[in-house]
Amino acid sequence: MIRINLLSTGPKGAKRKPQYDVRAQLMVGVGVVVIVLAGCWWYSMALDDEIEALQQEKQNKQGQIAKLKEQVKQVEDFEKKKKLLEDKNRIIEELERSRTGPVKVLDHVSQSIEPLKIWLTRLGVTSDVVELEGSALTNDDVVEFANNLRRTEYFTAINLRESKAASENKVNVYQFRLTFRLKG
Repeated sequence: MIRINLLSTGPKGAKRKPQYDVRAQLMVGVGVVVIVLAGCWWYSMALDDEIEALQQEKQNKQGQIAKLKEQVKQVEDFEKKKKLLEDKNRIIEELERSRTGPVKVLDHVSQSIEPLKIWLTRLGVTSDVVELEGSALTNDDVVEFANNLRRTEYFTAINLRESKAASENKVNVYQFRLTFRLKG
């Protein structure tokens, strides 16, 4: 009888080694390398975009810093000018006060002299003390002048220091000296 062996050759029950297809493995390896390279390329592009965005943001911030520095400089210049103007205004106000002081003194003194026959020879203002020297035709004019000064609301502590008879150009006059203080 003829025997037909349908079983694989080799010892009974031994399994056959699988054979791998090298082309398939090569394709899978190339595919993995391509995917890894594509992933690296994509990650590199994402990092480049992020770097570019950060550099743009840095440039914007530097521009803002430059603008803010300019504004700070302008504010400092403004503050210097403001301080200078305040100093000038303070000086002007002091000059105004010192200027109006003697002017007001002279105005009130001239208003007190008006109906009388008095001539002023010297008027000195130091701080709030006024010294006045002059001549009058009569002693009554000197007394009335002192009383007129007392009636003003601008002077206080009016003191007739001296009143003496004298002769000027063959005319009898009374020379006097007054001191008083400014109010306020």
